[in-house]
Amino acid sequence: MTNREIAGKFRELADLMELLGDNPFKIRSYRSAYQKLRSYDHDLENLSLNELESIPGVGKAISAKIIELGETGEISALEKVKNKVPGQVAELLKIKGLGPGKVRKLWKGLEILSPGELLYACEENRLISLKGFGEKSQEDIRNKVRYYLSQRGYFFFHQLDDAAKRLIESIKEHFPNNKTEVSGDLRRLENTASEILLLTTVSADELKSSRINDFILTKIEGGSIEGMMEEKWPVRIHTVAESDFGLKQLQLTGPENFVNSMLGDEKNKSIKASDEDAVFDSFEKAYLQPEFRNWADTEKAYQIQDKKRISEDDIKGVVHSHSTWSDGAHSLEKMALAARDKGFEYLAITDHSAYASYAGGLKEKDVLAQWEEIDQLNQQLAPFRIIKGIEADILPDGSMDYTADLLGKFELVIASVHSVLNMDIEKATKRLISAVENPHVHMLGHPTGRLLLSRPGYPLDKEKLLDACAANGVVIELNANPYRLDLDWSWILPAMERGIKFSINPDAHSIEGIDDIRHGVRAARKGGMLMEDCINCLSEKDFLSIMKG
Repeated sequence: MTNREIAGKFRELADLMELLGDNPFKIRSYRSAYQKLRSYDHDLENLSLNELESIPGVGKAISAKIIELGETGEISALEKVKNKVPGQVAELLKIKGLGPGKVRKLWKGLEILSPGELLYACEENRLISLKGFGEKSQEDIRNKVRYYLSQRGYFFFHQLDDAAKRLIESIKEHFPNNKTEVSGDLRRLENTASEILLLTTVSADELKSSRINDFILTKIEGGSIEGMMEEKWPVRIHTVAESDFGLKQLQLTGPENFVNSMLGDEKNKSIKASDEDAVFDSFEKAYLQPEFRNWADTEKAYQIQDKKRISEDDIKGVVHSHSTWSDGAHSLEKMALAARDKGFEYLAITDHSAYASYAGGLKEKDVLAQWEEIDQLNQQLAPFRIIKGIEADILPDGSMDYTADLLGKFELVIASVHSVLNMDIEKATKRLISAVENPHVHMLGHPTGRLLLSRPGYPLDKEKLLDACAANGVVIELNANPYRLDLDWSWILPAMERGIKFSINPDAHSIEGIDDIRHGVRAARKGGMLMEDCINCLSEKDFLSIMKG
């Protein structure tokens, strides 16, 4: 398990204990452990009991639980607490904005035991009878529950993709002479998917009789096998003869409208082909890569796929990163050294501005002190370069955090919305355009504010916002955090057609977070982004020349 996964167990334990009204001292200690452990420099699962106990703020009880987790895969105290929480009450904690305090009120005050019951209670206008809830908060909760329920059963791309690659590798170890490929949503590089879908020429009986690593078979029906990967990721495997592989892969990859447009009448659904290329050839059509098959304009997709799309190797700089100056897990020096050692030429450090006090936002004196540290590090690390940046909050009225004088001294200003997210389309669009028109803003950060599978983001007039970015020469971030991927891939082509440039940014809050760039590149490729349209493919000098206008 990763440090974040181990730490997450203690956050879950603290949340459930608070839900039950348990010992507040223990709850605080578990929350403190979560904060300490998630960003610890060494792999926790490789440490001895004595080494764990030596971590500041981590005592004997928590260390013992970490050892227990490593040996058994569980923390008995957590399992005990889980058993005390009835129904699906714990699932309510997964709904954005519902912390243990609110969930406890809903559970104890209205006997709500599941997300479905909570939605029903909102529809029945029952939340307003509870202290601390009103019509506005009830409507907000109703919308969040609806969104949560619509996304339930879906998983993040990177989670399923990593598991799918391990499963395919294991199948190929057992059956090296057979063909096995990923299909469905994962093959189209969608942001989320409901399952791992594979296509193989290995028979169902052969798969059943083999011990595939981490795969648990649950059902066989005809040429389809269902199961679980690592006990948590749903898997469906279709088995076909090699002569049917190409047609079946086209059908499974989807989407349905693309497949129907290709195949047409029933007679075309019996084409024999060992790969997809042969299916396209039979229709005298050029091959269209899977990630482009749900583009509305396939002609543009064909044009884009033949051009030099961006790749991970093209990225030269880490843009949008946080350090311990605000809410990052590692020091500025460690972030810079990590970026350098990963092969990057520069790091744009963009800690939070003062308005984001909850994230340790920098006051002006902190900014000046950080600049002094950057100057010293730049002397030591040259030719590697740290760029003096800030992620400045867009305030509710559309103005920018900090004075114009201070903003003007940064080498990079990323403007982002972090608070007052409940806006209608007119207010949200006006707020972002006001920031885009600020002469000191260089880049628009995570523009829609969405969190995949958690928060849909505020509504925006896409055309107006893109026009404003183009008119003001503002770069748009593709936030590569796999839980955001904001800008969505579907916005990329309309932005490119306006001449807007992009920056693929990890929004790294730790050394490990730098690696999230790969998720952004995947989304960028699906959207058709070309190398010349991404400014952190440029050298540090050329990158800064764009910032200076």
